Amino acid sequence: MKVAAPAYLARLKAAIDDLPMDRLEELGDALYRSYRDGKQVFVLGNGGSASTASHMAADMAKNTISAHMRRFRILSLNDNMAMVTALANDLDYRNVFAEQLQNLIRPGDLLIVLSGSGRSENVLRAMRYARAECAQVVALLGFDGGAARELADLSIVVSSDDYGVIEDLHLVINHILVDYFRTRLEQDRPWHV
Repeated sequence: MKVAAPAYLARLKAAIDDLPMDRLEELGDALYRSYRDGKQVFVLGNGGSASTASHMAADMAKNTISAHMRRFRILSLNDNMAMVTALANDLDYRNVFAEQLQNLIRPGDLLIVLSGSGRSENVLRAMRYARAECAQVVALLGFDGGAARELADLSIVVSSDDYGVIEDLHLVINHILVDYFRTRLEQDRPWHV
């Protein structure tokens, strides 16, 4: 532990220091526009990223609100396991997110994908479908961003090849966004416009 903890924390700190603040601001602005315009936000990921997607949807839906305020419209596509497993069983796992989006996404909505590698076919298919439906696509990624980096309108790539560090930073980004929204929504009060 004496060697592992400092080494891991050093990798984590280096990735934190490399976070692209301008892109975080762009993501905050995209989410704010979605809220202001009453658009739906969808979040998705596989494995640890699925957990972060669920966490992000819960945090944005619950921790950004105050009295007399319109709620944030956000949904994690990972959370309906009956739907995910039915689609995986009947149509192949590569389609579990894009098929759900066919029922839900509309022009102007926002899709946020979380992926360490940016190469998962089910994530890429969802991104392509969302773009075809004129939705905005944001990707929180790691490694070199993979194919998802090019498919996204906005990509934030954690500069690491360590899945633990990547997933930690994706969750940190989530908490930065929640803090940003608590402050900005109270200041701007866009639900009164």
